[in-house]
Amino acid sequence: MELRTGKSHPFHQSQPIVACAQCGVMLFAPEWTEYLDERRVRHLWNCTSCGYAFETLVRYPAPAGTKD
Repeated sequence: MELRTGKSHPFHQSQPIVACAQCGVMLFAPEWTEYLDERRVRHLWNCTSCGYAFETLVRYPAPAGTKD
C-alpha cells in the first residue's frame, strides 16, 4: 500500500443530499433527474414531509483548455 500526500485533482460532484427548501428535512434522492447537456443536470425534489417541490441545477465546469 502506498500513501500519496501530493495535491489531488479537483473532483466535482452534485450534492447527494439536500435540505427541503421549505421545512429543512433532509432529502436523499430527487424525484426526477434531467440531463440537459454534458455539463448541466437538473433535479426535481419533492418533500414527503411538507409536500414542497423545488428544482436544483448542477453545473460542472468546462474541462481545462476548452472554451465555454
